This record gives sequence, structure tokens and C-alpha cells, in this order.
Amino acid sequence: MQILKKIFSKAKAEEIRLEITKYDVNEMKDSDQKHQNKVHKDLEKKLEVKDRSVVMVYEKRFIGKFKKLGNTHQKCPYCRNAYKTLTLGEKKCVKCSKTFMVKKRVQDLGTVAYPLENKKQFDLQWTAISKVKKFKFYLNHEYVYIEQELKKKGKINLQTTDVMHSVINAYAKNSLNSGYYELYTAFIFYKAELMRSEQRFSEALVYYFYVHFLQNNGVDNEANFQAKNNMNKELRQRIVDLLDLGNIQIKESKDLFDYAVEHLSVFSQTRMSVNTYKSYKILIKEFKEEDAQKQVKKPMRSFVLYTKAS
Repeated sequence: MQILKKIFSKAKAEEIRLEITKYDVNEMKDSDQKHQNKVHKDLEKKLEVKDRSVVMVYEKRFIGKFKKLGNTHQKCPYCRNAYKTLTLGEKKCVKCSKTFMVKKRVQDLGTVAYPLENKKQFDLQWTAISKVKKFKFYLNHEYVYIEQELKKKGKINLQTTDVMHSVINAYAKNSLNSGYYELYTAFIFYKAELMRSEQRFSEALVYYFYVHFLQNNGVDNEANFQAKNNMNKELRQRIVDLLDLGNIQIKESKDLFDYAVEHLSVFSQTRMSVNTYKSYKILIKEFKEEDAQKQVKKPMRSFVLYTKAS
């Protein structure tokens, strides 16, 4: 199995891997759970229900930034003069002579015309959405089995994301109990990816923050914690994309970071070499330049309707 893993998996860099292969999963399945004593000590912490109001506040900001832009009526967004074109890209109105953009909108894939001053936000909306990574392409048996089990329990109108969340939850739990903490971290990352594809941006950010916390503590597949790991480049980009969409500064989002660790961490704090405060400080240093480009205030706490549970 180790030989196959070396052949088909990417070489391990200084950063923690976030890709998941069937060889990683099979190796975890074949594990004799030799690390059970360490795992038992690590998982002494019990999850507690935390106040979700902080997530609601950030979700309200994302909702405002993800609103539909442009019009689908083939009219100039400035003077409302009709235009006719089959091509996408930059256009110039024949009536008011102003330049505008014609592109597909991420929310509904409709072709819209929008003013140039909305271009940055329009592009950020596309960047924030991720495609669903379908595990069934290389974990077909597991995907089909869980899909059938959900149907037996009376689940109807199942979406791909519904099954994927169940697959991830099941394997995250198995990898955690087997001491495959790095694999567990990868599943948590994919959980965040799914949430982004569902436009659950604040929840996705919570899970990305938790992945950062685990990486700071150097989780590996031997039930160990080894500090001083570089930040995974893919994780960094995902966080950047969401922060840019919501115009959020890391230095002003400590409440959401604290919630992420308190709500999701299953490990005893005594086992972690990097605590929540230190991990957050590392994040501030990592995104110092991005923060400097944003001029925002910390959102005031308010209560909004929030129907999508994690």
C-alpha cells in the first residue's frame, strides 16, 4: 500500500496535504489502530453547542455582497438603451457612450449587463464559488452505499451535496478515531468546499479557520502533533477568496475564529502545542498585506434569519 501511495499521491511538501486519494482512505481502513492510547487522550474534549449569532452576523455581510448584479434585459446598465450582441465581454453603449460588461452571472448563469464599477465584486462572486468535488469518482462504493442508506431512512430528493456531506462526516469520524489526523483535516477542508458550493460562505470560513488551527498544530497520520508547518497554499487562497468577497479583515474577525475552534475542535487543548490565540496571531501575520488593502469596521451584532444548519 505504501508503494501505491508513493506512485499515485503527490509528494509531501512542508505544508500539510489537503488532497484525498483512495489510497489514503484504504490505508486508514486497513489500519490496526495501533495509536488508540494516544487517540483516547487526544479526544477527551466533548463538543458543546455554541452561540451561532456570530455566524449569523458574518452571513448577513456575505448575503449583501453576493446579491445579483446586472440586468438580463439586454439593456445598457447606465441609460437602459437596448443592445444586441451574442458575445461576452466589454461593450460600449451606442447612445451614452459608456463602457459596460456583458457576462454570465454566477447565481443563475444568466447573461447580464453590469457597469464597470461592479466588475471587482462581480468577479469576486465567481471566485467565491467552488465546484463540488465528487468523491464518487474514486470512492464510488462508499458514495453509492451511503446514498442507498439515506434513501432507506426516508430521505427524498437527495442532492449530490447531501450525499457528499454524509460521506465526509462518516470518513472524518473514522479517520479521527484511527489517528489519521491529517486525513481528518483534509475531510474537514472538503466539508468547507462543499459549503462554498452551496453558498454557505460564513460556515465555510469557519471550517477553513479550523483547518488552519489543525495545521498550526502539525497534525499527521500517526496521531501526532508537530508544530511549525507552513500554511497550505490552497487553503490560503480559499480564505483570501471569502475574505475578499465579504470585505473582511482577519484582524477584525477574531470572534469568528474563536467560534470555529470552540465549535469544531474535538481535541483536548492540553494536547495542542499551538493554542487558539497563537493560531489567530499566525493568521493575522499571514494576511497582513491583504488586511491593509481593506478599510472595514467590525460588523455590529444583529440577529438575522439563518436557515441552513451546519
